[in-house]
Amino acid sequence: MLEQIDLTRKLDRATYRTVMQPLKFEMYEIGRAVHDSKTPVIVILEGWGTSGKGRAISELTARLDPRGFRVYPINPPSTREMRYPWLHRFWLKMPARGEIAIFHGSWYRRVLIDRVARNISKTEWRQAFRDIQDLERALADDGVVIQKFWLHIDKKEQEQRIEKLLASQTTAWRVSDEARIETRKYKEFSLAAEEMFGYTQAEYAPWNVIGATDRRAMYVEVFETLIARLKPFVSDSLTELHPANEQTARQLEGEIEDAGEYRPNPIP
Repeated sequence: MLEQIDLTRKLDRATYRTVMQPLKFEMYEIGRAVHDSKTPVIVILEGWGTSGKGRAISELTARLDPRGFRVYPINPPSTREMRYPWLHRFWLKMPARGEIAIFHGSWYRRVLIDRVARNISKTEWRQAFRDIQDLERALADDGVVIQKFWLHIDKKEQEQRIEKLLASQTTAWRVSDEARIETRKYKEFSLAAEEMFGYTQAEYAPWNVIGATDRRAMYVEVFETLIARLKPFVSDSLTELHPANEQTARQLEGEIEDAGEYRPNPIP
């Protein structure tokens, strides 16, 4: 699957603005509709280190009311967390009704980096696949809408990004130990990801693999995919924005990005 992803797609700045502006409005209204319809939502961003997961989350959450979402960066489990069943710490982060839970990394860490780094046994990561299937099935049966993204870049691009980050003291800290392992074991990590897709792709918890070489193109695809995924579940609570002209659109955009008390009233 990963070898078939188009990593050459690019958007120039002007095209990006034209395409992205209406998506911003839609995402804002989708966020409100999620709250009003009391729909719990989980958004998972997985992918290569330096593929832009954090940037994608920043771009996404800039269009959402801060009261309607939570972001969970997933790190290795603490000593205390290791005393419990491995999924326990994730159950504590499940979204409330009407809330979007955004995971920067997720329970898939166990079948990816923990597997490749040999932090767990083969028996443990194989059992993890069954645990994940049961978890996501139970969540979906309880009304949780799940969308999973894999942000993909090739080995050369990852190496270049890591090198660029390490060149500055202000950004070197962003290169995690996991990213170093991934690039060193790129093929093994790719095979683990492919197997993960095979075991955990489901209609109620779909994976979307997105080329992340060009970040503008990646942002657009993340927005389009998430909007299409959520809209059928919240359509009864959705008020769509259709600005009459560019001036109105810019004013609306400013209000949305201020995360204020925007309401879709006509603008004089």
